[in-house]
Amino acid sequence: LTSKAFYKTRRAIVDTLGVPRRSIRPSTRLSPLLPDETRRKQWQLIRHNIGLSVPELRINGDLKQDIYKRTFLFGSLLAILACIAGLSLGWHGLVVFPLAFVLWIVLAIASMPLMERLAKPRLATELPADTAGELAQVVLSLNQGHFEPANGTAERTNEDVWRRLVDIICDQLQIGRDEVVPNARFVDDLGVS
Repeated sequence: LTSKAFYKTRRAIVDTLGVPRRSIRPSTRLSPLLPDETRRKQWQLIRHNIGLSVPELRINGDLKQDIYKRTFLFGSLLAILACIAGLSLGWHGLVVFPLAFVLWIVLAIASMPLMERLAKPRLATELPADTAGELAQVVLSLNQGHFEPANGTAERTNEDVWRRLVDIICDQLQIGRDEVVPNARFVDDLGVS
């Protein structure tokens, strides 16, 4: 199954980039093949040519933190403005400050995923896999039914299940594969709330 996924992935890379088939091996690094300037367009074409579920590009971790910081500052500014407005309307400080604090928390937390979603089409350039082989593993795990024999007799090993679980977690949380380890806790280590 891994070989089938790799051949399908390699075909999409070769067709999209026009590189020789022999130049794409499981260990071939994807970033040199997909320069930053054209990566988003090329990645969309590769995803289209594979014709199966393939993760989108992700926002770089540093850039994501910058988006969160700006969102946090924007929420802080709105909370300060709410304080000023409440005080100017004659509201008592004991009412205004807790309300502004709650407003700040709600705005900062609620708007972070929205800001990331809005920024993603323009700023996402991080590949979901480092090598062609890793990409094939992701494609396999996200499209298991496509690659399994029709009679469904393919036996799954613990490694297959773990790889599939890691791919799903990485895709859903938009995090790197290196962050998902067997003893990672969703809330404490992976930031799921």
